[in-house]
Amino acid sequence: MNTSILVTTDNKLLERKEVSAEVSFDGATPKRAELKDAVGQKIGQNPELMVLRKVSSNFGRRVVKITVHIYSNKDTLMNTEPSYIKIREGLMQKPEKKKAPTPTKKKKE
Repeated sequence: MNTSILVTTDNKLLERKEVSAEVSFDGATPKRAELKDAVGQKIGQNPELMVLRKVSSNFGRRVVKITVHIYSNKDTLMNTEPSYIKIREGLMQKPEKKKAPTPTKKKKE
């Protein structure tokens, strides 16, 4: 895998770095964890403090464009990112849906 960083932005309000990168590969499209590791090695950051926000590829091209948010600590990550992103990244469990009580039929007398 060959990783090139396109844009790096410091978002001081949300205490994170926002990185756009392009990853070229051979074979099948890499898994999300592999993409995080590739960008983490290129930048020198811990993949546990990174969240993949967007992964986009085009048919027939062996290049993936990704957007990554990198946080300074775990607490900021957990307080800032929406729950669906945390579930996708495996940082929290999906809440179980409560089953609606089934209505009981009244017997005619």
